[in-house]
Amino acid sequence: MIVSYDPLLVVASVAVAAMASFTGLRLLTGLRYLDSATRKAQLAKAAMAIGGGIWSMHFVGMLALRLPVPVAYDLLYTLGSVLIAILITGAGLALMHLGARSPSKTVAAGTLIGCGIVAMHYVGMEALQGSCIVSYSPFGFVLPTMIAVLSSTCALALAYKKRTLIQLSLGALVLGVTISGMHYSAMAFTAFSRTATTILVERPMLPDTYLALVVAVAAFVVCGLFLLSALPMDGPRPDRDTQAPEANGTSEDALVLAGLSPYAEIAVQQVRSAPAMSLGRIRIPYERNNTTYFLTPDNIRSIRADGHYTEIYDGAAHVFCPWSLSKLEGMLKGTAFLRTHRSFLLNMEHAAGFERQKDKAFVLVAGLSREAIPVSRSHMGDVRKALGL
Repeated sequence: MIVSYDPLLVVASVAVAAMASFTGLRLLTGLRYLDSATRKAQLAKAAMAIGGGIWSMHFVGMLALRLPVPVAYDLLYTLGSVLIAILITGAGLALMHLGARSPSKTVAAGTLIGCGIVAMHYVGMEALQGSCIVSYSPFGFVLPTMIAVLSSTCALALAYKKRTLIQLSLGALVLGVTISGMHYSAMAFTAFSRTATTILVERPMLPDTYLALVVAVAAFVVCGLFLLSALPMDGPRPDRDTQAPEANGTSEDALVLAGLSPYAEIAVQQVRSAPAMSLGRIRIPYERNNTTYFLTPDNIRSIRADGHYTEIYDGAAHVFCPWSLSKLEGMLKGTAFLRTHRSFLLNMEHAAGFERQKDKAFVLVAGLSREAIPVSRSHMGDVRKALGL
C-alpha cells in the first residue's frame, strides 16, 4: 500500500521530541549537589520526561501516517512501549550519574538509550491493528539502531560536556532529531500490505489529527510543569538573586532567602543585625546530604557560578552553595574577593600563581587540587593590579 504523512504532525512530533529532551537534560543539571532522595526524584522525572517524550513522538508520528485502510492501536502494546521508553531511558541516565563520568560510560549510556528507543518503536508498531500486514526489512532494523545509538551518545556527550543552556539546548536538539530520525528511517523500510479479509476496527472518538495534537499539547504541558519544578533557569529571580547588602547597612527585603533552611536564615540574620560586619563573621551556607553547613570567607578559595547557584572550592572539595554569584559578590564586596570572570569570584589571598596561555590567562589557586581560575579580558587589569603585576 502507498502511504503518506501529514507534514504538520511530522513537525509536531519532532518538536515534542526536542522539548522532552531539553526538559529531561535540564532536570539533571546540578544533580551531584543534591541529597540522595532529591537526586532520585529528579532522575525519575528526567526519565519520565525523555521516555514519555520518546513515546509521544512515536505516537504522534504514527498518527501522522496516512493509510488507505482504517487502523487502530492495541492498548496493551501501547502501554508496553511507554514503559520500555521510560525504564530504559532512566537506566541510561542513571548510568551517567553512577561514579566518575568517562567517555566509555557515555558510550554505554548512549547505547542503552538508543536501544531503548528502537525497542519502544517496534513494540509500538505491534500495537497497529486493522486490515493491513506490517513487514520489516532487515536493513530497517540495522540503520535505525545505528542512528539511535550514535546520535544518543553524541547528545549525551554534548549535554554533559559543559552544563550551559547552549550545550543543553544542542544536546536536546540532537536527541530530539535522533528520536525522530530513528522513527522515520525505520518507517521508510516498513511495508504495509492489505489483508485477505477486511478487519473492522473501532474508530476513535477524535480524528487522528486532533488526537495527535492533543498528545503533543499534553506532552508540552507536562514538560513545562517539570521545568517549573526543576532547578531554576539562569537569570534573575527576586527570591534568590537579590543583591546582598554592603557592610554599612541593608533593608529587610534584600536578604530574603526563599527555600533555604532555618540555619541559613539565622546566618543572614547575623549579617542583618550588624551595620559594620567584619569579614570573619560572615557565614556562607553550603549544602550536603540534606544538611546546611557554613564556611567563613577566609576558608573559601574560589566561587564559580553553576546555573543560578554556585560551586565553592575550599581547598579540599567543591561544594554546592544555594546563593547566586551576584549575591555572594555583593556580600563580599570590599574584601579580598575579586571578580576574575563573569562566572568566577576569587579570594586573592589564596592566589598562588598567574599563568598565560596565548590569549588566555589564569590565576592558580592553592589547594589539594591544582585549580586554574580563568581571567577574562575585561577583568585583566583589576587582577594584575591586585597581584602587583
